[in-house]
Amino acid sequence: MITELILSVLLPFTLGFNRSLGTEPKSDRCEITQGVSGDALLFNGFTSRLVIPSNQAPTPENSFTVDVWFCPAAFPKSPCPIVCKQNDTTLQGFSLYIDARGHVHFRVGDGKIQWEATYAQALQLQQWSRLTCSFDAGKTLRLAVNGREVAQNPISLSSVPTAGMTMWVGRTPVRTVSEYENDDVRIYSSLDGALDELQLTDGIAAYQQVLDQQFRRPEAPSFEPRILPSGPTEALAFGSWYIPLKFYKQWDEQWRGDTPDVVVGFGEQRPFRVVFWRGIAYAPCFVTEKGNWMSNEFVERMKVTKWGCCESMSDKHADFSSVRILENTPARTVVLWRNAPVGVNQQFPYQEEESQWGDWSEETYIFYPDGVGVRKMDVWSSNLTDWYEWCQSLQVLHPYQRPEDVLDGSKIMSVAAMDGNAKTFGWDWNVKQTQHEPSIPHANIQVTYLKSQWNPFLILDDRDGPNENGTEGPQIDRYAGKWSAFSAFPWRNHWPVVQDYVIGRYATVADGPAHTYTATQYNAAYYKDEVSGKMTKLMLCGCTNQDAAGLLPLAKSWLRAPKMYLGKQEITYDLTERAYRVNQASGRMDLRVEASADQPVCGLCVVVDGWKGGDIEGISVDGQPLKATQYAVGRHVSYNGDRLVVWLDLNLSRQSLIVLK
Repeated sequence: MITELILSVLLPFTLGFNRSLGTEPKSDRCEITQGVSGDALLFNGFTSRLVIPSNQAPTPENSFTVDVWFCPAAFPKSPCPIVCKQNDTTLQGFSLYIDARGHVHFRVGDGKIQWEATYAQALQLQQWSRLTCSFDAGKTLRLAVNGREVAQNPISLSSVPTAGMTMWVGRTPVRTVSEYENDDVRIYSSLDGALDELQLTDGIAAYQQVLDQQFRRPEAPSFEPRILPSGPTEALAFGSWYIPLKFYKQWDEQWRGDTPDVVVGFGEQRPFRVVFWRGIAYAPCFVTEKGNWMSNEFVERMKVTKWGCCESMSDKHADFSSVRILENTPARTVVLWRNAPVGVNQQFPYQEEESQWGDWSEETYIFYPDGVGVRKMDVWSSNLTDWYEWCQSLQVLHPYQRPEDVLDGSKIMSVAAMDGNAKTFGWDWNVKQTQHEPSIPHANIQVTYLKSQWNPFLILDDRDGPNENGTEGPQIDRYAGKWSAFSAFPWRNHWPVVQDYVIGRYATVADGPAHTYTATQYNAAYYKDEVSGKMTKLMLCGCTNQDAAGLLPLAKSWLRAPKMYLGKQEITYDLTERAYRVNQASGRMDLRVEASADQPVCGLCVVVDGWKGGDIEGISVDGQPLKATQYAVGRHVSYNGDRLVVWLDLNLSRQSLIVLK
């Protein structure tokens, strides 16, 4: 098994690739994989290239043929040469290239005019395709795929000047336009896949020989699976865990740093988890038992940096994002995600000239064993008046997954309000093309259906007051209409995992990670101080096997929590923690909770600050001892004293006495 990559040209010039003989072209960041017969070069999709200096490269000018085998793992996001010698500024040279839709193009130019032959169908992903093109001077430009001619254009060009040009294989020599949205944003692209048996020959005889042969597709190389990582396949015990999450080798190698990611598990009975992963700048995502992902968004500000919206989505390398576990006991776990909503150009919104501080955000997530978490978003800004957004239903897609694989157009989401009004919505095709359509008045409960048994939910703090959409109290707007020519839903691939500094981009092919979105949520601030520049927003979140109406008791237990007393002392209820807080050093605690149908208990946490006593020996409710599976106790040790955290898996709708001893 010898030659795998050959450049045979009209000159006495041969560039051979033969690993066994120790001869190979100068390739940068390429690896070896299974070829058409033997080995092939594997390009990483980020920085790989094969560069042949002009004094070593062939110089075809008159009639010539290019023949190559290519097996794409994904398509480039800007036009990327398979092989080229070209001068982009003068339209001179030739290029056999592939675009974002997997279409193949063969282009030639004399510095003034360009001619092109195009195959307007996508190549098959993860399969070998044979690409053959020829330039017949003054006559015809021809292109064949898998031994079948797919394009032929008459041309008057008598030669293709390429003298003095470097030959590039698998890489754009200069930045090219990022296709399908921001035409003014130019990026570099490398092939993502395997390349083999590249031949550049004089004349067009080799082209005809390919057409005369019977095409047989070789066995494809085994690419590493590309699945967004969410940790071990087996169930994770309740708690937050530092876990290094690996995507696939070529992507992981781009990352600088070995800091582990964070995964929150909820045990075997709740087979979903929450993932804080570097590929999404640590923005938390709920992952269902089917492996479907969703994020509730993050702070987003206006385009004041002049380069895209300011949000963690624009932080391509997580330069301004970090995650840490603050508390981890059997009773609850607390995770802090700190991020700056920067622009794609890494500039801060509303950056003060004197202090140089711009906007920053800290999101604290407190999760309990019932799979429910409190999301507390704090944002600091010198401008809390301009537009912002903090909550939106973003479905994150694996490579090779379309929005239709996750969303059912007949049942997108259910919503409910605190008055009991509820409704289920599908994707509405008949409305005008617009971003927002109202759901129901004062909606603050939502379940998003992801073709899973367990689906993400949210419950908004429903306090009165102006929200970020200019209305009062909570509001949930759904998306509707026709958004994309390539999907029934919005479909964009500038996030997640993208390393290019692109502002936005519509997806056209399911070849890499992408996202879609189905609703936006608004509510009044829990806290807002223009002087200090701090604002706090609250919501509950988790996964459920119910619809939105079924979560009304949970919403009431959080937003209409019953009063609790220790003796005659009323205990403070902290909405930001979904917990009752009391100070006590030790001893028995008799807690009277005045639950009712309108103020129920659906899971209960008691935080005892300053605790110096021993372990809790037992808990009873109205004289009946609880089983060990019905409660959990944790002890958090900090610099200013111990904190006892008690979680009770209770559902109460009447006054009850809870005894901790």
